[in-house]
Amino acid sequence: MAIKTRGTGGRSTRILGVGLRTLGRSVLNRLPGGDRVQRTAQYWADVGEDWARTLAELRGAAMKMGQLASQYADVLPPALAEQLRKLQRSVEPLPFSDMQPLLDAQWTPAQRKRIRSVDPVAIAAASIGQVHRAVLSNGAPVVIKLRYPGVDEAVDSDVEQLRRIIGLSKLLPVDGEAIDLVMDEVRDRFREETDYGAELAHLKYLRKHAKLPGIVYPKPVEALCADGILVLSEESGATLEEAKTWPQPLRDALGLALCRWVTHEMFVALAVHADPHPGNFAFRESGDVVIYDFGCVKRLTASVAEQVVLLLNAAQQARWQDLHEHLSALGGISEGVTAEQLMAFYEELARLILWRLGEAEYFDFGDTRFIEDIRGAIKRNLGLSFKFRPVSDLLFVLRALSGLYWTLRALGARVPVTAVLAQHGVNLAGGNCE
Repeated sequence: MAIKTRGTGGRSTRILGVGLRTLGRSVLNRLPGGDRVQRTAQYWADVGEDWARTLAELRGAAMKMGQLASQYADVLPPALAEQLRKLQRSVEPLPFSDMQPLLDAQWTPAQRKRIRSVDPVAIAAASIGQVHRAVLSNGAPVVIKLRYPGVDEAVDSDVEQLRRIIGLSKLLPVDGEAIDLVMDEVRDRFREETDYGAELAHLKYLRKHAKLPGIVYPKPVEALCADGILVLSEESGATLEEAKTWPQPLRDALGLALCRWVTHEMFVALAVHADPHPGNFAFRESGDVVIYDFGCVKRLTASVAEQVVLLLNAAQQARWQDLHEHLSALGGISEGVTAEQLMAFYEELARLILWRLGEAEYFDFGDTRFIEDIRGAIKRNLGLSFKFRPVSDLLFVLRALSGLYWTLRALGARVPVTAVLAQHGVNLAGGNCE
C-alpha cells in the first residue's frame, strides 16, 4: 500500500473531500421520511467508515487526529466511534525499500559500519513511522524506528484542514476560540511526534526524571540517531493480551507500577507520556512495564499540576465553589457560568469517580460498573457541554489517564489508588462528598 504523504496539496484535497462528503450526508440525513433512528445510525456508520479509511491511508497527523477522536467514544455517536476505533489497530507497514532511502540519506559510512544487519520485515507500524529489528556490529540487539516520508511536512496543513471541517460540521459543542486552542495544542504535539530529535529528548528526560521501580525505558544509541531515525536498545516484553492472563498478584504489581509512574510524571517530572496505545507498553513477569514511543510527551507547568491537586481535593471534600474556581483558573469554564449552575454535576462526578476510588484501600479496575456509571452521567448531562471549555494544557494528560484506565481495566488490576495519590498531595481519604 503506497503511503499518501507526499505533497500537502493532495492530502488537503482528500481531507477536504471527506469533509464535504460528511456535510452532504448531513443534509440528506435531515430530509424527512423513513425510520429516523435507523437512518441516523447508518449516517454515522457511513461517515465513520469514510473518515477511518481516508485517515488510515493518509497516516501522519491526519490519522493521529482520528486516533485521538476515537478515545472520546463516550461523547461520539456509537456508529462513528466504532469506525474510528479501527485507527487504533496496527497499521500495515510499508516495504523496507520505501524506507531505505531515509537510511541512505542520513547515515554516514562510519555509522553504517556499526550496523551488522537490519530485518527488512517491520515488527510494528503506526501513524508516523515503523520499527525494524537490527543487530549492531558488537552483536547487541536494537530496534530502528523510521519516520514515513513526508509526514513531518504535512502536519500543519492536515491540522488546519481538520480544524476547518470540525468548525463547519459543528461536531464539537464548543465555540471557535475553544476549537482553536485545542487544535493549537494538537498541532504542537503532532509536530513533536514527527520530530525524532524531540522524541529522543523526551526519552532522555523521562529516563532521568521519571525513573521508577518497575518501569523500563529503552536506551538510545545516540550515535546512530538522526533526522527521522531513532535507534534504541531492544526491550522485550509480553503484550497486554498475554499479560491479562497472568496471576492476579502479578497483574496487581503491574498496575501499581503504572499508576505510580503516571502520577509521578504528572506531579513530579511534569512531563506525561501521552500516547497510551496498548502497543506502546510491554509487560514482564518480573512485574516490570516496558515503555515505548516517546513522540507525544506533554510538558506541564508546576502551576497547572498544583491546580489539579487543589481541584481534586476540593471535589473530594465537596467544596464546589473552590472546585469551580480551580477549574476556571485552568480555563475550563465558559464566561459567566457559576458554580451553582454546575453544582449537581460536580457532585455526581465526585461521587462516581473520587469517592469510589477512595472508598477502599484497593480499587478494583476490573469493576465494569465504574466506567459505565461515569458514561451514564456524562450522557445525561450533555446539555451542560457549552458551560465548559476544553483545557488545552490537560487535553493530552486526559488522553494518558484514559489510556491508563483501560490498561488497568484489561489487567483487572487491584491498586491502592488512595495511597498512590496521597504521595502527591491528593487526599482521597480526607472526606468525601456524602
